[in-house]
Amino acid sequence: MINAQRAGLRLLPFLLPFALVLASCSPGRAPVARVPVSPQVLSDQLKKAGMDVPTRDILSTDFTLESLDGSKVSLSSFKGKVVLLSFWATWCGPCKQEMPDMQTMYQKLKGRGFEVVAVDMMEDKATVSQFVSRTGYTFPVLLDTTGEVGGTSLYDARAIPTNYLIDKSGHIVGRKIGIDGPAWTSAERARLFDSLLSE
Repeated sequence: MINAQRAGLRLLPFLLPFALVLASCSPGRAPVARVPVSPQVLSDQLKKAGMDVPTRDILSTDFTLESLDGSKVSLSSFKGKVVLLSFWATWCGPCKQEMPDMQTMYQKLKGRGFEVVAVDMMEDKATVSQFVSRTGYTFPVLLDTTGEVGGTSLYDARAIPTNYLIDKSGHIVGRKIGIDGPAWTSAERARLFDSLLSE
């Protein structure tokens, strides 16, 4: 009996790591280690996705606006997510042209920490609510009724659509004015979003 106990104690250092491995296993795939994307690769992906790349590090400026449900929403509340910040209006043809792709992308990626934050420029709440209700968009829509966020030097959205891509740390990594170039659902932009979401 004593010998059996001693034998068990001698095996303990070998069995313990195995037991810990078993305890940490769970059904499904094992997590895959992510390799951070280099700044040069990210810059190349942004350019291939048709976006302007800032020449210096730019932290997004926080703001708070009213949402369609009447609550106050701050940009900083999305920190830790990849955010497509879009300045638009219901009368803007190019804006309306790109929004269905934004909705498709949002539905596909929101579970991975991707947000579309659509800031309507200088329209009343009733007009915007009717448009969103009719189109069925589900991403957050905020109201910049005075133009103080998009229409000033804060985000300089003098032409719309103006879109900013913000990484998980709150830094602006890209900007797109207008809709020329790849669609939001294109392979080029899908690769870009995957890289940002994997960071």
